[in-house]
Amino acid sequence: MALFYTLFFALLTINIEVNADSIITQWDQQLFDRFYDTPPPNEPMWTIMDGISEAGHYRSVMGLSILLMAYGDEDHRNTGKLLSSAYIGAGVMTYGLKHLIRRKRPLDETLGNPSLPSGHATIAFSAATILGYRYPKWRIPLYIGAGLVGFSRIYLGRHYTSDVLAGAAIGTTMGVLVWHNRVTLLKWEF
Repeated sequence: MALFYTLFFALLTINIEVNADSIITQWDQQLFDRFYDTPPPNEPMWTIMDGISEAGHYRSVMGLSILLMAYGDEDHRNTGKLLSSAYIGAGVMTYGLKHLIRRKRPLDETLGNPSLPSGHATIAFSAATILGYRYPKWRIPLYIGAGLVGFSRIYLGRHYTSDVLAGAAIGTTMGVLVWHNRVTLLKWEF
């Protein structure tokens, strides 16, 4: 059901280039203007947000996944495999939607790397979902961390709020799908 809402939301935002006065565009711009304040890159808060944003980078999640698979016991290796599976599934979905929707980033005049959905938010929420199932006591802090990654993308001027929300929905959905199919996925050798 969450995947349906994600796709529905993504299809609604395809209209953004055609109808610049849409409610979603106005809402996104208002929130963007509230959180993005063009701070200098050496401001402490900017530096903190840039560091938080890195937690949603593919290198962070894949690095954790590889470490778990290479050096962990059987449970940790399985967690690493599930993280990799969620990352790959979420990445394919995000990449496809970015190039289907082709929404410009808030501060870009050219298309460059499309904005919707946020890849960092997708990766952070897929990892939070898998790790939250694996370590239930850490679920709330993991989701707070994923939410901070999403917020940092807006704060740094790289995404609109709807980009982050779509990424969070895709990442969470992919994490849930991977977790609920873990028995089958863990049979595969990679």
